[in-house]
Amino acid sequence: MTEPPKPPSQPTAKPAGAAADAKLATSAGAAPNAAAKPTTGKSGPPPPPIRGNAAKSGSSDVPPPTPARTGTAPLPASAIIPPTSPAAASRGAGLTREAGRDTLAPSSFGVLGGAKAAAPAPVRSARRPLSTLGDLEGATATATLRPPGAVPPPPRTLPTATPPFADSGLDRGSPLDTPVPKGAESPPGAPAGDLPRPAPPTAPAAPNTAGNATVVGTQAPTAVPAPGLYIADEPLEPRPKQGSLISVQRDVLTRMRIVVLVLGGLLLMLAGVLVLLISRRPESAARAAAPSPSVPPEPLGCRLAQPPSRISPKIERTVPISAVPTGDGSIALAIADTKTSAAGWIYDVATGEATRPLLAPVGNDDVSHVSAAEPIVVDRASTDFAFARTLAAGLALGVGPAGILRRGADGASGVVWPIAAGVKVTPPRVAELDDGYFVAFRQGGAEGQLMTGWLKGDGSAQGELTAVSGAPKSLGTPNVAQVGKSVVTLFAARVDKSAPYQIHAARAVFGQAPSPARALELPAEGGGAIAPSLSALADGRLLVQYTDGNVGQYQVHVRLLGPDFQPLGEAVRISAKGANAGQGTIVVARRAAVSFFIQTTAGHDELWGASLSCR
Repeated sequence: MTEPPKPPSQPTAKPAGAAADAKLATSAGAAPNAAAKPTTGKSGPPPPPIRGNAAKSGSSDVPPPTPARTGTAPLPASAIIPPTSPAAASRGAGLTREAGRDTLAPSSFGVLGGAKAAAPAPVRSARRPLSTLGDLEGATATATLRPPGAVPPPPRTLPTATPPFADSGLDRGSPLDTPVPKGAESPPGAPAGDLPRPAPPTAPAAPNTAGNATVVGTQAPTAVPAPGLYIADEPLEPRPKQGSLISVQRDVLTRMRIVVLVLGGLLLMLAGVLVLLISRRPESAARAAAPSPSVPPEPLGCRLAQPPSRISPKIERTVPISAVPTGDGSIALAIADTKTSAAGWIYDVATGEATRPLLAPVGNDDVSHVSAAEPIVVDRASTDFAFARTLAAGLALGVGPAGILRRGADGASGVVWPIAAGVKVTPPRVAELDDGYFVAFRQGGAEGQLMTGWLKGDGSAQGELTAVSGAPKSLGTPNVAQVGKSVVTLFAARVDKSAPYQIHAARAVFGQAPSPARALELPAEGGGAIAPSLSALADGRLLVQYTDGNVGQYQVHVRLLGPDFQPLGEAVRISAKGANAGQGTIVVARRAAVSFFIQTTAGHDELWGASLSCR
């Protein structure tokens, strides 16, 4: 076992202090046989703190002896507040103070326990609560908000020295008798042991010069105003000066005068505007009656509604394209995609795309003609019935060694128009009318003639073949189109080989020969206009599609014409710029038109289409 470290020895022996320590230990309830030993040169550890809650036998009425003044502050004794009544005294316990210790530690106030005691500092009295807004006169809304009964902060002063405990006249561990002010006894019926409420002081307490403890009471709370009031601790604002009744009436009259003047000015301006309108009305009526220069209307013509798009990556150009409008505004389209096969689709005019395919029969012979239907009607050629084309169920038209032939449902062929042997003819083009069919073809080659004729509903001849008059010497392959109750024959022709091609047209009605051919006013570049196609709008106007340009740089154009073939508007290029396109057909479906043509890309022929809008 090691001894605890001992504190440093005191500089001076204090026998009186040692006796006081022994007395304090005995009064605190220590055992009789454990008397304190007198201090010698060596000082032991400080005595343990003595709590004042323990009862002290036989010494409550005997005052402790006054210790001798040795220059060192004695330890304070326990402070006991006496009860205010016998009942409270029997149950309440005494309040004690912990014994202090001597120390020579430096502090901000010097060395405690010096030889000279400092004078006690005066005790300040409590400040009165500041008045609330209800207690002040002239308080404004800009005053500072403070809770009721607020106390101003203490003034900023330097700290004062703490008075020595030796001057208080108390022994260490002795009870503290706190005087109770007169009239502060507990009210009747109050619980025992409760401290009485202090009475408000009538005057500030004088400083305690005798060293006795002094209890300072607090002011009794007065009537507290409602929370949320403002304390006028700031300078009060001056009240606004109130005008007299005369000045108020003058302000009102001034404002009324201003309003009247403004309204009067507005009425005058309105009257002036009305006068101007009335005076100018006859002039405007006269101008309206006078003839004015007509504003030129928007030019007639067509424009692209949908850009050209590819429909099929392959097509056989020797077989004509078949396009038939349907009842829902779409177009049934059929082509020969190879020499021996056919393909077809339903084409949506609004979107410019093919929506679904059409069924087509399969065969081994070369395809000579296709008709857009569901399923597709496919005609195949043979050596004795070339250029075969179906006119109706059980009726077909073709070319044989004897001339133009027809074939019935039984397969038997008959001559419709005889042609001399060895004469070359182009595939016949047919337009269907209510009374029969119109047939046109070229015979005798490019320097030959354009021959036309009518067929009855059973395929028999309605007369002899008739040549189109007024046609130039060099002719191209003809095309036909129905326009109302008539048929228009279109073909490319030129005077000689050095002249460019032009599109010519001839009109015919059922049973009669066509009118003389006339050239159409169609702008063309390069070698001229070739490969015509025609379709009629609902109002009788005509749309003509043609190809112009040079070899390898052909382009497709469309132009709007009147019923008498007079031009209406400018020609519109349909194919993409720089593309090699040509041939094809144009068809009208309700208010829209679609141009189908063949475009050659990297040596392969493709089917393209573009929608148009015409006005």
